[in-house]
Amino acid sequence: MIDVTEGFTSIEVTSNGFPYFGRNGYVSTTVRGRLAERHASTGARVTVEFSRRVPLPPNTGIRARYDIAANGGLREILGVPQLTHTTARHGEGAAYHYRLSHWIPAASVMQFVQA
Repeated sequence: MIDVTEGFTSIEVTSNGFPYFGRNGYVSTTVRGRLAERHASTGARVTVEFSRRVPLPPNTGIRARYDIAANGGLREILGVPQLTHTTARHGEGAAYHYRLSHWIPAASVMQFVQA
């Protein structure tokens, strides 16, 4: 298991909601609003992207610790990341970019909401 605590390029949080499109191709807020009232959110998908100067061996598990709310509270994700692409800059060598996702239950997401 390799620990990753730096080199993060993005942290994306998405809900489990899906847009409902009307006949005109635009998102229908009326239908979506009625369905949202009956369907409580079950959590959020967090996708962490990071880069490294040294490639990970294939199928290597990692432990990534990241601060989603920039408040000092670290979250941890375990898994085998997917290599998304490599980049090379003149004089800097290659950078290997990876992505890893996990699910956060709704109760854990709410600690980041400020009233």
